[in-house]
Amino acid sequence: MEVAAGIAAARGGDEAFTVLFASADHDLAALGQALSAQGLTRAVAVTTSRVIGPDGIESHGVSGFHLPAGRFAAADTVIENAATIDLPDVRDRVRRLRMELDATQHAEGGSLFALLFVDAEARCEERLTALLGMELNGIPLVGGSAGDTYFNSPDQAPTSTPLLHGSRAYKGAAILCLIRSATPLVAYCHNHYIASDQRMVITDADPARRLVRAIDGRPALDVYAAKCGFRQLPRDSLEFAPYPLMIRIGGQYYARGMQRIYPDGTLEFACALETGLVVALGRPGDMVSRLTELFEAMHAAIGTPDLVIGVDCAARTAYMERRELTPAISALMRQNAVSGFASLGEQFNTIHANNSFTCLGVASWR
Repeated sequence: MEVAAGIAAARGGDEAFTVLFASADHDLAALGQALSAQGLTRAVAVTTSRVIGPDGIESHGVSGFHLPAGRFAAADTVIENAATIDLPDVRDRVRRLRMELDATQHAEGGSLFALLFVDAEARCEERLTALLGMELNGIPLVGGSAGDTYFNSPDQAPTSTPLLHGSRAYKGAAILCLIRSATPLVAYCHNHYIASDQRMVITDADPARRLVRAIDGRPALDVYAAKCGFRQLPRDSLEFAPYPLMIRIGGQYYARGMQRIYPDGTLEFACALETGLVVALGRPGDMVSRLTELFEAMHAAIGTPDLVIGVDCAARTAYMERRELTPAISALMRQNAVSGFASLGEQFNTIHANNSFTCLGVASWR
């Protein structure tokens, strides 16, 4: 979808809030100016390697959605110090957003949710999501890490500024949106992986840099490759995409996928892993059938949604493309009104995840 078409798709009868997802060949500052020229001054946007919209999953274009004021109320803030923000600042920002929503015309009733978009290059998602999620105190939070580096070579710099707020583009920042919907909603953090009975212990890690040097007391690459059944050591991290490490949090398994293999065998993951952490090797289930089951559960919970905000990990995108599953997944996205993007990490409540499809469904307006 081209820029003009994306703006037209987001345009509503009365303005509340506009969210757009743009492939990295678009200039977000120019997009912000185009939005302002159309009267859409309350808007945010992110860059990505793949957009999800009315045409399914695409590598180029713009998708998005508009939240009309008659049905939604929105308050938002830019966190320019995303990597260093402290708890008092988080608490103050969330409080001010709540007060802003309470002052709107539609202050009573409805369902609250939060959207969080983060520059992946800031590498602050674990801490930021934990702080915000705890302060939101049960309000569903979904979001994603913006950027286009997953499908590029490790040495290639990002090709565009990852975040837009209003008419200004940002790097190293995050955008938090608190939104009230007049209709019910439901949020999920989904993946198609199955935790195997193969367990490993991280024995040498640098969580701040998301590096793992040793597993079970041996070189990390050697152990991980052997657990996956590789006869030769892969040098491309995409080979490990079907086999993420799985950690258990609150009774649910979350995937931790690898992003890069260094020449010395050190592994870089998309999420932090700590020394002493016990992980299970994940194996892929049926991606299409598992996603179908997710949407069936959503329909059972809230009926047919008018909108599903979807943040799908770029590693899952790569997996579906390599397995030629994109047409089937795209069809499911279209059928379920998904609007979103391929992310470099997903945020869900207090957790920074990856290799997941994190989504929020909004019930239809009746």
